[in-house]
Amino acid sequence: MNSFKMPKMTQNYEGNIRKVGFEIEFSNMRMKRVVSLLKKTYNLKENRVNNFLYTFDSEFGKFVAELDFELLTKQKLKSNVVDFFDKIGMQIDESKVEKVEDMIGSISKDLVPYEISTPPIPLDKISMINDLSDSLYKVGAEGTRKKVYNAFGLHINIEVVSLDVQSLLDYLRAYVILESFLVKDAKIDITRKITPYIDKFKDDYIMKILSENYNPTLDEFIDDYIKYNPTRNRSLDMLPIFAFIDETKVRKSLKKQKINPRPAFHYRLSNSLVGEEDWKISDEWNRWLYVERVANDKKLLSKLSKKYLFHLEKFVNFTAWEEKVSKCVKSQ
Repeated sequence: MNSFKMPKMTQNYEGNIRKVGFEIEFSNMRMKRVVSLLKKTYNLKENRVNNFLYTFDSEFGKFVAELDFELLTKQKLKSNVVDFFDKIGMQIDESKVEKVEDMIGSISKDLVPYEISTPPIPLDKISMINDLSDSLYKVGAEGTRKKVYNAFGLHINIEVVSLDVQSLLDYLRAYVILESFLVKDAKIDITRKITPYIDKFKDDYIMKILSENYNPTLDEFIDDYIKYNPTRNRSLDMLPIFAFIDETKVRKSLKKQKINPRPAFHYRLSNSLVGEEDWKISDEWNRWLYVERVANDKKLLSKLSKKYLFHLEKFVNFTAWEEKVSKCVKSQ
């Protein structure tokens, strides 16, 4: 049964069916097991880049499995070890470097997450993604709640319906209105809250973009976002979209940020509850649909924008915002 619900808007900015990609973090596995799992789940053939990075071709594009540790996946360890021994006048052969890699990979496997990234999957094929959470559960992979230091996440890359400024602004407005509600509804783990990876949008920026008088051009919208959010570390990262629209502008302002241009919202909020029997990736996707619903209902978006601005401007609030907004969105 397909437990993925469908958004109201199913076509992308080019008039084709929207696509969604997923990045899921987990631990308690070795790379050979991860590779075997992907091959078996989706009938894929692997391409080995190195011991900690594999790609898999599919009809939708490449799946990627990696240990999320740049020292290993980008092969910096190998070059650094060789350079070190070269500087002290010694040579080290490749087999010994491989042993060092294996040792660090073994030590890191419970501290540094493995990550599987999917290609963009069309909405009408999206049900296949629950096979991944089912397979990971069966082989004993562990997610956010298995250890106190597992700040693991599930990232969802949702293709935009339009590149027009009003559409992008409506989605961002909907998100900042719902952000605290989504955090509570998803029971976001404390280990993820205290890391910088999913920092909330600040009140001054929220108040700016929710104002009825805020009608920016696309350039102004991008400039304002970067001014108030000069980082990837937002629970909804807009930088990939902005880099897709104007990569030069974004990279000029944020030279040190790792940004992959793509016409998609980078939704970083969700826990990765791999290892919990009743959890599916579709649970987190379906929660995102609250954003879709508000963003594409002008009347509701306007109503909630005014209510949230009033809430933020009040010195004392006796009811938490997430409780107020929950009643609105869940009754729709």
